[in-house]
Amino acid sequence: MYRYRTKSLLGFAAGLAVAVALTACGGGGGGGGGGGMMAFPETPTTPPVVEAPQTPAQPTDSPLVAACTGCGAVDQNTYGGSGTGVWQASNTSTIPVDIPVSIKGLNGQLVTLVFTNESAEAVPMPALQIYNLGGKTQLLSKSVIGDVEPNKVDVAAKAEISEFNRAGFGKLLGGKASKSMYAAKLTAPTAPSQASGYAVGQQRTVYLNDRSQRTVRLADQKMTGDGTMVNVWVEASELAPARVSDALVTRMRDTFAGTGGIYDMLVKVGGPLWGPHAESFLLDGTAQPIDIFFVNFDQNNQAYGLGGYFWALNNFKKDGDPQLAMSNESLSLYMDTETMYLDGERGLKQIVTALAHEGMHMQNFYRRGVQMGVEFTFDIWLEEMSALMMEDWASFKLDEAHNAIRDVRFPSYLNYRGVGSYNCSLLNWTPMAATCESYAVSGSFGGFLNRQFGLGFFKSVLNSTGIEDSADILDAAIKAQRAGSGIGKELRRFSAASAGLVPVSSGVPEYTMPARSEEGFNLVDIDPAFFGEVERGLPSAVPAQLESLASFPVTRYHATGTYNETIRVPQGTTLTVIVN
Repeated sequence: MYRYRTKSLLGFAAGLAVAVALTACGGGGGGGGGGGMMAFPETPTTPPVVEAPQTPAQPTDSPLVAACTGCGAVDQNTYGGSGTGVWQASNTSTIPVDIPVSIKGLNGQLVTLVFTNESAEAVPMPALQIYNLGGKTQLLSKSVIGDVEPNKVDVAAKAEISEFNRAGFGKLLGGKASKSMYAAKLTAPTAPSQASGYAVGQQRTVYLNDRSQRTVRLADQKMTGDGTMVNVWVEASELAPARVSDALVTRMRDTFAGTGGIYDMLVKVGGPLWGPHAESFLLDGTAQPIDIFFVNFDQNNQAYGLGGYFWALNNFKKDGDPQLAMSNESLSLYMDTETMYLDGERGLKQIVTALAHEGMHMQNFYRRGVQMGVEFTFDIWLEEMSALMMEDWASFKLDEAHNAIRDVRFPSYLNYRGVGSYNCSLLNWTPMAATCESYAVSGSFGGFLNRQFGLGFFKSVLNSTGIEDSADILDAAIKAQRAGSGIGKELRRFSAASAGLVPVSSGVPEYTMPARSEEGFNLVDIDPAFFGEVERGLPSAVPAQLESLASFPVTRYHATGTYNETIRVPQGTTLTVIVN
């Protein structure tokens, strides 16, 4: 049983800038874009040719073995001359081990080494020779990186919402929340109007996560096939032909509430977004409309930034409790308007996929937090991964030309800040940080799992019962699909496939992300080879530690003859060698 306990934390160029720019509170809306620019080297520096740099190791002494069949890895130390070959050696001991690698038959292939730490602890990394030639240089403007203070505000807001949705709500349901940080922040002089009984054209006042109040107008409404009313509210000052037009309101209404839309997809995958329960503090379990509030979050005349959020605080009745004074008493999602109209279709695509993302957070709260209990809510990393995986499944129905993982998260994983988001623990949620972008890591790995195991696997994660630890939930779901596997082994395969640029057509099925169709859902393929060496960022230095459930790639570029190297592999870590 895994015992990874997380600490609760309170197109290419366009896609990469989008991934860095747009965030979502309690969820990372399908990315976002704008505000950044990319610089590309005209001609990549010619990489060195690796020709037997040291005395060949004896293959019989090496634990390195071919990790694929019918592929370019003919045997332990022979490449077949074409295609993709994968070799692996795992260090299951408690100390570092030197592993000799000797692979013959090369004629200019790309050789990539990927270290994957499958253990529960960070481990020291050995000294390694680094070649960082080729990849794009990413230049990020302040609007992408975030100025110091706005960035802090965004991070704090996301952390607070995520933590409340994960565990904070349980204190209120359990009656244990006396004077606390929530009480201090949520005390307000007035209360917003009630959530029900409105007609199109009427207005109300709502609180946002920053404790400000906004006046919104009910612009449209539509009933779903199961009889749930969806209300589309727009900040009154944003209702204008050049901002949120009537046509845009209709489009968003139908995208969410229309037949086969986001609401129907969510219900098909994970069940109701709200329903019967035994908690008197929460909104009634029947006849609750879903409110979508489109508001201008930061009013800075720029797209992206905070893209959207679901905050379970709004699922609570006020009942005179000062901690609930800012509840809108509404089953609701909150989305940014400037992102919808300041960057054309690209920005609108991010808000559309963000609706699927935040809708999954809404559904998870009911299914796991309310129905199962606070101890069964996902840790933040799995909560976000599940929402990103939902974006993946929903993307094709929303826009056949756009996939939230292929076009936003995966490019960011390969080239975040020019060096990739590799040495980032799956279980440590650090979105848009200096060296790690957790949305990119979780979204890309989730996309890999979607394509390896399918919709049934995703449903099993969402509906798992009897397991509290999030890593154990994901591990059990993987084992049910592939005996003898688990989080570590699948992360190893994903990391090798991605950094090793394994083609989707390679014929190495456990290392690819092919297209998939089932139950009316379609996943496009994700082909690392399509991005190529220029699109793949590589670290420029070896880190002191390899984080738990993280990877680190280095490249030996185009080798000829026999590639020989003795490589020190940390404890609990697998070395994967990929030849393309």
